[in-house]
Amino acid sequence: MGVSGIFLAAILAGGSATAEPPLAPTVMPVQAELLADLQARQLKVGELVYARVFSNWEGPGCSLERGAILEAKVVAVVPHSKTSRASQVALSFDGAQCAHAQMGPFSLILAAVAVSEEDNSSRTLDMPRAFGSGNSSGAPNGMRSLTSYNSDVWWIMQNGFARFANVHTGGVYGIRGLSLSVATGPEKSSVLSSSDRDVAVFKHTELLLIPGALVLEKGAGAGAAFASAATPGVIASASASGNSATAPAAPAPVEEALLEDETCAPPDCSVALPEGEAADGHIAASISLGSLGYAQRTGVEMDTLGQEETLSYLSPKELLVTFNHHGMVPRLGGIDGGGTVRIIRAALVDADTHKVKRIVDWHLPDDRQYLWPLADHRVLVHVGNELRVYGPGLNVEESMVLDGPLWFLRTDPAGETIVAGIVEERHSPELHAKLRENLEKEPDENIRVLVLNRRFETTATATASTEFLPPVLLNEGEVKLYRQSEKRFHLVMETWDSERRSLARFSSSCRPEMSTSSPDLLFLVSCNALTKAREYRILRADGKVILQGQIPVQEIGYAALGNEQVKEVILKTVETAEPVEPGAVFHPGDLKSERLRVYSAVNGRRLFSVQVSAPVASVGGYAMAPDGRELAVLTRDEIAIYALPQE
Repeated sequence: MGVSGIFLAAILAGGSATAEPPLAPTVMPVQAELLADLQARQLKVGELVYARVFSNWEGPGCSLERGAILEAKVVAVVPHSKTSRASQVALSFDGAQCAHAQMGPFSLILAAVAVSEEDNSSRTLDMPRAFGSGNSSGAPNGMRSLTSYNSDVWWIMQNGFARFANVHTGGVYGIRGLSLSVATGPEKSSVLSSSDRDVAVFKHTELLLIPGALVLEKGAGAGAAFASAATPGVIASASASGNSATAPAAPAPVEEALLEDETCAPPDCSVALPEGEAADGHIAASISLGSLGYAQRTGVEMDTLGQEETLSYLSPKELLVTFNHHGMVPRLGGIDGGGTVRIIRAALVDADTHKVKRIVDWHLPDDRQYLWPLADHRVLVHVGNELRVYGPGLNVEESMVLDGPLWFLRTDPAGETIVAGIVEERHSPELHAKLRENLEKEPDENIRVLVLNRRFETTATATASTEFLPPVLLNEGEVKLYRQSEKRFHLVMETWDSERRSLARFSSSCRPEMSTSSPDLLFLVSCNALTKAREYRILRADGKVILQGQIPVQEIGYAALGNEQVKEVILKTVETAEPVEPGAVFHPGDLKSERLRVYSAVNGRRLFSVQVSAPVASVGGYAMAPDGRELAVLTRDEIAIYALPQE
């Protein structure tokens, strides 16, 4: 007998698993997971508990999409204490997100509980599942078109309760010392009990629930079992109350936000920027940026290097410098109601004449990364509600309008595959605020994942959650990180044609960080399992390490950027005057110097090294010319250009 039949056979007046079932249509139970830990000693009567549906459900009076929120009320609680060894928590599920964004009244009965079947490759590390691939579509890299990609662990939950045999009402699976009494508590609540410890059920615990409309009335005696088992004077029951749904007010119409201001266009942009004042003898040229409004704020608090400043070559002699203009930012509505959060100034400068060729101001709707380097020295930029590819002359070559907030964007080193995550708001403003207060963080949202080629054509779609980190892509496929033990990890390549191969096994006392860059390289940062010092590795797509080393405690920032044309890679590290613990707060003014080392991407041989004073507090801010002859570095005052040795 399947899960549905077993449960319908147990929806009985007395809770017996052997009595005749009521006359009701066959309905599958709802499968959900807790959104936060639930511990009796921390609960109060009337407190709300939230769960999230991980499988689409259709039933009488309600349709629940995966990701929909369920709301339960703590109607009674008995914490473990000296006077009461037994502990109990009674939960009444009386709200569900049956409409797309609204929470409304809907009764559910908690009928079974199971430990989360957590996949450490995904949940522990917040890594998404592979995208999959094939040759059927003829898309770049052989990726096939996927329209129903659902292999994300968050959604399928390892097939939920179907993985257990003979699921029955009141079943508790994989959680020792916990029992469940179905619909025996006040207000037809189900009662979680522990005989010798505090009831404790943790985040991601799986729940199976029956629609309350299918449960027969049990008479006035409902709840007696809970009351008789409790210590007198300890249990308090919440009074019955209605739970009416109120539709959220429609958002006020807003004007479309301005995406880009043309501040200086040809032929007016003909004034040369002044020379910088750098004293480093290795500098071939320097360009002062003060007249563009460029000035770094040195007193702002940071816990990691930011994404404010970037430097890119759009042609052998065209330098694109972008930075936060720090002006008064108007809140222009239109981008998902959020409007402009930052205005980034983008200036195109001739590296030889130092003349400004063009200046535009980009209106950004968030404070996350906004620019990604692509192959052929183009850049991908998130401007307003669009993705744009800019080429030489700062001209738009491709564009795509987004129909929601951009959560993440990743590309492979060749720029042939672009993966974008678009947030799909699941909650009304009222529900969002309640979840944020209850969870003490922003609630996870659904993400629609788009896999695009370089022409912004969709080659695959996926569904995921903001709970997971974005994918890491090499030209051959996705790089996945698996935790094998507390400090042991395994790097695996899952190619676009669904082959899997091992890249590396290593130890780390912290969660590793990964990024990719030209020419098809993986940059890995981990922590030594014994000394806890940070370490870096640069690997090729076949797993061969071409460069590795330790990061001293004074160095807080690290990044790698490569050049496909000359097969070289630049390693950047930023040093502070005093050691800064990982995650600790620092100020841009604390940064002492920046070291850039240029290596061969073929054999790891070091070709050039330079140390720059007054570094910017950004991950980017440096670039190699397409022909490999120049290295441009952004400092707090100027662009410093170094001549690279040629073999």
